[in-house]
Amino acid sequence: MGSGAFPPKLRLDRISLHSYSVELLAPVSGARQIHSTRRVWIVELVSNGISGFGEVSAPEFPNYSHEWSSGSAYLLKRLILPGLMEHGAIDFHSLDWLVGNGSSRFAVESALLDLHAKRANVGITDFLGSMLETDSYRKSRKLYFGVAVGTIGGWSDALGEVDRAAKKSVRRVKFKVDRTRAQEFVSGEFEIDQVEVVLDFNGSLHADELGLLKDLDPMGLSFIEEPSLELGLAGYKELAVSLETRLFLDETTDSRTAIIDMKSGIGVVVKPFRFGSIFLLHNTLELLAKRGMPCYLGGMFESSVGRRFLLAFGSHRCFTDVGDMAPSSWYFSRDIEPDICARAGSDYLTGDFDFGTDLIQLLGHKCTQACFTIE
Repeated sequence: MGSGAFPPKLRLDRISLHSYSVELLAPVSGARQIHSTRRVWIVELVSNGISGFGEVSAPEFPNYSHEWSSGSAYLLKRLILPGLMEHGAIDFHSLDWLVGNGSSRFAVESALLDLHAKRANVGITDFLGSMLETDSYRKSRKLYFGVAVGTIGGWSDALGEVDRAAKKSVRRVKFKVDRTRAQEFVSGEFEIDQVEVVLDFNGSLHADELGLLKDLDPMGLSFIEEPSLELGLAGYKELAVSLETRLFLDETTDSRTAIIDMKSGIGVVVKPFRFGSIFLLHNTLELLAKRGMPCYLGGMFESSVGRRFLLAFGSHRCFTDVGDMAPSSWYFSRDIEPDICARAGSDYLTGDFDFGTDLIQLLGHKCTQACFTIE
């Protein structure tokens, strides 16, 4: 079954939108947001007594992207889910009318993907390969741990975080910084060979502050992520030529611009839930692999249930760098699924997990007024 063909429509018995709140072990502060708790919204599609689950992975506030968690929940409750239930059956074409709102669509399509995999009694990664008629997804592929760290107190704290990561077999540490925090790193140098270090500005630098990046060049960074939102792709190409440190783009690269052939060593961060359509995502991953562009998988911090789908797509051959592969226990005191890292080994994750999401906690969930069900 190729990318132009689809599994048959499934008739729906029920659709639910479940709401949870999860606590972080400690607040994570970036250039634009402070995270201490996270509201989780999970779409459940039920067909012939089998449930498929998918997660809304949009952030809490719309100052990072145009989508945000509560806005996606409103859209799902008022428009998307009632429309699907009215038609009675669903396939991967059912939301072709929806422009934008990738996180909302990806939640529905992930639930449908989960449902199909369970009906076929195979893993999500296996089902993807079969459905798309490709060997690009390798469920045994090792995806090494890479974690994000919020605002830290200074250079000594940064070294302490890198040392902690090394002791826990984490291969990459990403510090979320703004101009002030990054300036504290200028005089230092990371010399821990087994850990890659990344600075993520979340687009917070102004164009006249980009000289800071040249000061950071001697630090031994693996790469710098999304310094500014004021450059555009052409500006980034010019900037990359002047730097020794690699540049990776996140906010600048959406589901369409990510496939533009950017030379000069520029890489891209791929967050699957931003694409909405699973097939658009797959076609983009194939093109990235064909062009040999550096890329890594992002979005693990934003996901609970969705982490399963990120791992499945993360097994694609296009991913060249260590991504945001943090086990949930790195951030959360309580999450809503078994910690997937326990199945994968001591220092990496894989897409080789049992079929479906198997959410014991969610199956026992008692819906509140925040939840939504339609039959």
